[in-house]
Amino acid sequence: MSEIFVTGAGGQVGSVLMRVLAEQRRAAVGMVSPRGCVPNVGKVFAADLCEPSSFEARLFAQAPKLIVHLAAVSQIAAAYEDPEHARQVNVDATVQLLRFADALGARFVYASTDLVFDGESAPYDESAATEPLSFYGRTKLEAECHVMAYKRGLCVRLPLMYGLCEAPRAPGFFEALVASLRAGRSVALFEDEVRTPLWFDDAAHALVRLGDSELTGVVHAGGPERLSRWQMGQAVANALGAPEQLLTRTQRAAAAAPEPRARDVSLDSSRYERAFAVAPGRRMAEALPELLTRRGSAALS
Repeated sequence: MSEIFVTGAGGQVGSVLMRVLAEQRRAAVGMVSPRGCVPNVGKVFAADLCEPSSFEARLFAQAPKLIVHLAAVSQIAAAYEDPEHARQVNVDATVQLLRFADALGARFVYASTDLVFDGESAPYDESAATEPLSFYGRTKLEAECHVMAYKRGLCVRLPLMYGLCEAPRAPGFFEALVASLRAGRSVALFEDEVRTPLWFDDAAHALVRLGDSELTGVVHAGGPERLSRWQMGQAVANALGAPEQLLTRTQRAAAAAPEPRARDVSLDSSRYERAFAVAPGRRMAEALPELLTRRGSAALS
């Protein structure tokens, strides 16, 4: 038996969450895609999220008290290019997991996104009107509706995140940025796209705290700063001692994409702060020194 069941355990946040749960000595098991990555820490098994029969028996044998659902088609381009698969993973699989949670009497924490907003009225609190600009955002919002109908369900809207993944995988935005700056290569970053970035480690600790709570509905767990990607790049360059001249400003309009990019989807995380008397995460300048000295950071050079 396990206390916590985590989907998407090989993903960026999921792999870090598995490490944090192990550090806290929590009884947890994670599920990874048969074609995906396996986290460096934690007990996991491989199964297809879209084939409930491939993991139903295992889930019920574990009998978790909490399900943390992180697995998703999270790349905007991938969701747009294969909407049927994206909806199957992001919506249909969530509905099935909720049925399992109900049968188990388990709490259900669902990781959603700041991209349920159109970016024109930031900062957004939980009562703000939703209007996603992408198919990805629409699938996440549809899944939210199902989670909110579950009596022990909580939707956690997460922002753009950064940090080091705890599973072997291709470099993400942050790893690529660090590697380029360390190598002295220039990087072009949007100056007109604003988010409330959050370190993976802070996101993982926030998810544990939320899972242990009795909060339901929707809660925002964004970082404490409203930053453009260019400003994020500045913070990383300063932490590395790299010249800021390597950073080039660019605009969203310069990025060819079939769907529009939201201008500013900054999250107001006041509900979280009221519940726990602490912010979901720390400022980048505070997080980066610890982050960049963690295991594996040297491999980014």
